Parts: sequence; C-alpha cells; structure tokens
Amino acid sequence: METPPRTLRPIVMPTFAPAPDLDPEAYDRMARSVRALLGIDLSQYKPAQVWRRVNGFASAKGLPDADALVAKVQHDAELRQAFLDMLTINVSEFFRNVEAWDALVAQFLRPMLLAQLSVRIWSAGCSLGYEPFTLAMLAREIAPHTPVKIMATDLDDTILSRARTGNYTEAQMAGVSPSRRARFFRNVGSNWEAKPELQALITWKRHDLLRDPYERPYDLICCRNVVIYFTEAAKVDLYKRFCDALRPGGVLFLGATESIPNVRNVGLLPAGLTFYKRP
Repeated sequence: METPPRTLRPIVMPTFAPAPDLDPEAYDRMARSVRALLGIDLSQYKPAQVWRRVNGFASAKGLPDADALVAKVQHDAELRQAFLDMLTINVSEFFRNVEAWDALVAQFLRPMLLAQLSVRIWSAGCSLGYEPFTLAMLAREIAPHTPVKIMATDLDDTILSRARTGNYTEAQMAGVSPSRRARFFRNVGSNWEAKPELQALITWKRHDLLRDPYERPYDLICCRNVVIYFTEAAKVDLYKRFCDALRPGGVLFLGATESIPNVRNVGLLPAGLTFYKRP
C-alpha cells in the first residue's frame, strides 16, 4: 500500500543568499520530486515562500539551484535527511515570547486549572517538545493536583522520538529559570531531563494537521508559528477544524505574529492578542 504523503510544517529559516524568482515549471518539478523522495505534499503551501526556502538551502549546501539539490538528494542519504529536517523542523524554545505565555496564564490557563475538575490541552506541531513541557510546568505550578492531559503531536516521527526523551542541552534550556530547572528537571551528564512529574502529563503522537482527523474536545489548543506558510484556503480549513475540536468556551493560542482574518467565519471570537475563543 502506498504511504500517504506527509505535509510540510513551516519553520523559521536562517538568512541565505537571495533566491531566484519563482519558476512555476521548476517548482512543480521540484514538488513532484519532494513528494516522491520524502513523502511531503507541498500543494497547500505558498509556492513562492517554499521556493525561497528550498533554493536558500541549496545555496547553503553549495548547489546552484533546486534541481541540483533534488538530484543530489536522491543519492546522498545524509543530505536527504538534512533536507527533510529543513522542511519539517520548527524553530522553538521554552516559554517562547514570554509575554504571550504570561497572558495565557493570567487570562485562561489559571482560571481553567482552578475551576475545572480536569483540563485537556493539545500542542499541535510540538516539534522538539518545548511547548508541551512549558504547558506541563505551568500546569503543575498553578494546580499541582488538577488532572491535566496534554496531547503533543507532530508530523515528523524523528522529531517526536527526540521530544519523547525530554532531554535537552544547556543551550536549549535557556528559557527555563534555575528554580524551574531544580523543580522539573534533573541533570543527566551535561544535559537536562524532564522529571516523571512532567512526562506523565504528556502523550506524544504523530499527526498531520492537514490530513488526519482531530480528537476532541479540548479546553486549550496551542498551534504557534506552525501555519504561517500555509495557503489562505488551508488556514481557513485548519481554523474551522480547530474550532470544532474545542469545547464551548475553549481557547486557541496562536503565535505572536499570527492572526485570523474574518475570524467569525471560522466559528471563533477574538479573545485578546493571539487568543481566540469558541463561543
């Protein structure tokens, strides 16, 4: 049976040399090759932005263009893995955009945890696990005994396997205060590992936001800096599905630079900067 193609999850890219203007024929050729080689479907992503990313990556690897990159990827397993990582790994960190996390706690998360018998959260596009572990730390600080279930999903099995370990380098722990490190992590060699108290709150699962069904209902869905390269049609469909997956009164938490135009058309209401609520 043919394996269903995966979809691309956007990332924040480093600065490369300027990419050539979009060549529709070359882009289509590249997209077909990416689907065949990596199982990633680019059809619901903005071609111009993907084209810049792919050509930037080719330039960084000393290759003249996307065609040359695809040709080399077919025979170079290490480059193929690096190309896959470039397309799917999201740049993140613990407590990214700390002001947004402070607002989440004050306006939504603390009231949920103190008023409800249990809380169910979805970290959609969890990458290396920074977001679900951030949520787990906050949950245990606010309400140590409230039952909390955090579903952490990503489309990349390799990234999920790393996230499941809860193991982070000193550099990756930059956003975690000394008091939080002492409470929620332990030293393992030169790294830090999340304690069982956090690990027990999180379930890890491979999930494609554009293709797979959504579980429900959730009190809070966090999908931050994940959909910025989606086409507008794909975003509208995604936000409608997020709305359906929230309980009435549930909250959608987006990235600091993300917003939903015509938000009522997807069934949500604005509830503050980067926050949306199902009425």
